[in-house]
Amino acid sequence: MRIFWMIVFVLIGIRPALAAIDAVNIYEPRTFGYFIGDMLERDVQVVTSGNTELFTAALPRPGPLTYWLDLVSIDHTEREADGRRIYDIKLKYQIFYSAIEATELDIPAFPLKFKNPTSVAPDETAPNDPEEAARKYSASVPALRLTLSPLRNLVLNDLMPEKTKELSDVLRPNVRAHEIPVASKEKMLALSSLALLGCGLLLLWHYAIWPFKKRAGRPFTQADRQIRDLLPYGVGDASYREALLILHRAFDEAAGHRLFAEDASAFTREHPRFEGLAPRLKAFFESSRLYFFSDDRRTAEDRFPFESVKRLAGDLAREERAAA
Repeated sequence: MRIFWMIVFVLIGIRPALAAIDAVNIYEPRTFGYFIGDMLERDVQVVTSGNTELFTAALPRPGPLTYWLDLVSIDHTEREADGRRIYDIKLKYQIFYSAIEATELDIPAFPLKFKNPTSVAPDETAPNDPEEAARKYSASVPALRLTLSPLRNLVLNDLMPEKTKELSDVLRPNVRAHEIPVASKEKMLALSSLALLGCGLLLLWHYAIWPFKKRAGRPFTQADRQIRDLLPYGVGDASYREALLILHRAFDEAAGHRLFAEDASAFTREHPRFEGLAPRLKAFFESSRLYFFSDDRRTAEDRFPFESVKRLAGDLAREERAAA
């Protein structure tokens, strides 16, 4: 029974320890050899235990810190290891100080604030010393002293005793502007322009477009273009009639005489390149006869509609260009 009460008093007497800021590790860059415009990074690692958390919203915000230093960015991540929280903070600075001579300047320090800095942690006892308590429950990132160097060092006494410290005596004079030869490039530009013009003329000739629009020997190409020009006016009766007439004129010009339905077979024999289109030529002439020489125009349009006329004209033009 005595042992039981001893264990009870021992358990009652145990006080849970307060959580602590276990460590603040700072990984600094070099502290010398910086010029205006240079950037440097500082890495800070904060380790806490218990319920103590780093108050990340209180970290410095990017922007000017002093007249010569900007905080470009600050990134932080959080992870856990062995029951502790580890905060990795990366600060990126940029220097805007134009040193005339080697100068030492300090990157400002900043405090680290925490949530629940006195929360309970089960693995150690609370410090009794006030200074130790203050150290365990607060932290900061100290200042960092940098040595800034000038872009040029105007030391003239030993090297150039006859010179003064005027920049005009130290720096080289500006290089005189000189004319850049462009004759070869002008020739290449002229040749390229001529080649482009020649290609454009060849394309105009190939597709029978102005100034080759009225060239003899390409009636189907011209008919194809004229039938396509009818599309904006719709595919009604007037457009269908005009498309039939345009294609008939193209057949007449290609054959050298009026071409009727019974002449279609002779036409394909005289122009073998159109033999693959013979069935469609026959259908075209039959529908044309129905349209112009009977009252059954609807049947003609149903058998060989406007789209078929346009497609036949395009195929005839393609075969015509291929044989040219």
